[in-house]
Amino acid sequence: MHDESLAASAEKQPANSGLFPATMWSMILAAKGEEEALGALERLGRAYWRPLYIFMRQRGVDHDAAADAVQGFFEHLLSHEMLRHVQRGEVRFRSFLLRCFSNWLANEHEKAHAAKRGGGAPLLDVDEFGSRADEPALIEGESPDHAFDRGWARAMVDQAMSRLERELAVRERCAFLEELRRKTFATDGQNPDWEEMAARHGMTHGAVRKASTDLRRRFGALLREEVRNVVSSDDEVEDELRYLVGLLSAN
Repeated sequence: MHDESLAASAEKQPANSGLFPATMWSMILAAKGEEEALGALERLGRAYWRPLYIFMRQRGVDHDAAADAVQGFFEHLLSHEMLRHVQRGEVRFRSFLLRCFSNWLANEHEKAHAAKRGGGAPLLDVDEFGSRADEPALIEGESPDHAFDRGWARAMVDQAMSRLERELAVRERCAFLEELRRKTFATDGQNPDWEEMAARHGMTHGAVRKASTDLRRRFGALLREEVRNVVSSDDEVEDELRYLVGLLSAN
């Protein structure tokens, strides 16, 4: 995605906290019973599995060991109910989680492989969250902490884009909208040929451009919701969005 596209898509939307789903903090703190806790853990995994996995790979750990470590940490979160005993909002959730992970790694150093994936049914599906054996082990000059943040930013964007794709798939003229989405968020550096697309679909140039603008705005709203899910208050959303855009624009 073009840097300017991401920045434009994340532009400030009218604030309305009532439209936002429960935050990561409140979801976990409010979970009652194993089923709710597993649901909260799954939501947590969708946002943070891959960033934690990338953090481990950037430390030079191989694929299997990294996936095992993140799996073990998530099981630890659930079995020890650790997240229930923290004060909501005392720190950015991603910073808090990375600190917990680092502490857990230090405590588990002597028994790092005690609970491998495959030794029992895992609580969460590793593959679903995108840990891959072909993930580059190291990016020269990048700290593991920065790699974690960059992984978090990419996870937020990917989840928002997946939601946009699902929305478009059930709308009228879904084939046109999917082509429009690909062109609107193209990463090849080429400006879309809106005239050609308009002619093929029997539309005016202005109508196609407006549809593209509408897609950007919808993506921006979805990205905002994803970020709002993992912060403690509405006030943090703007700072996190700026940080997210900065992380991805620097690549």
